[in-house]
Amino acid sequence: MARPPKRAEQPGSPRPRDIPLRHRGLTLIELLFVVAFLALLAATTLPVLLGTSHPTQARQGAERIAAALRFARDESLRTALPHGLAFSAGTDADSLKVFMLDTSTIPPTPLYTVLHPLSRQPYAETLGAGSPFPAARVGATPVITASGTTGQLHFSADGAPAILQGSSPLRLSGASVRIRVNAGEHSQSVLIATETGRVTLE
Repeated sequence: MARPPKRAEQPGSPRPRDIPLRHRGLTLIELLFVVAFLALLAATTLPVLLGTSHPTQARQGAERIAAALRFARDESLRTALPHGLAFSAGTDADSLKVFMLDTSTIPPTPLYTVLHPLSRQPYAETLGAGSPFPAARVGATPVITASGTTGQLHFSADGAPAILQGSSPLRLSGASVRIRVNAGEHSQSVLIATETGRVTLE
């Protein structure tokens, strides 16, 4: 059986092997490689961009405060000694430190010797400049209670929140205690129930 004659190439039309590489199209494998690379780039870059957003910073700053408060409450229950959290507002950053309240002195004295359970260093956190949350800040008197505002809060031996009023601890009652963290126009609140000392985010 005779083979069909080959199609004659039109004069002037280049053969595929003669086309320079820069003029050839992408193969399917090359296209899939480019798409996979762009997907990987988006997956690694997006969380970084989202992590610096103000709502995220406000929430993460509030979570740090909530974790420190829960630890202080647990230590109060475990040791039957009051533990709490003190805030110090600065120009560019705010610090918060966990303390143990020495009730043998008048007025009671905060002792900043409580160690972080993981780092085994004095338990302290920073919000604002120099922290992972540069936009997150708390107010000059961040602890808002029914009795007014203050810069520190501690828990009694049964886990209930209290503040120092003059030279003696005052157990709180009424509405929940609130600590607000601001980042730009966004804010996140930490709530402490006055009856139980339960710490939640709002």
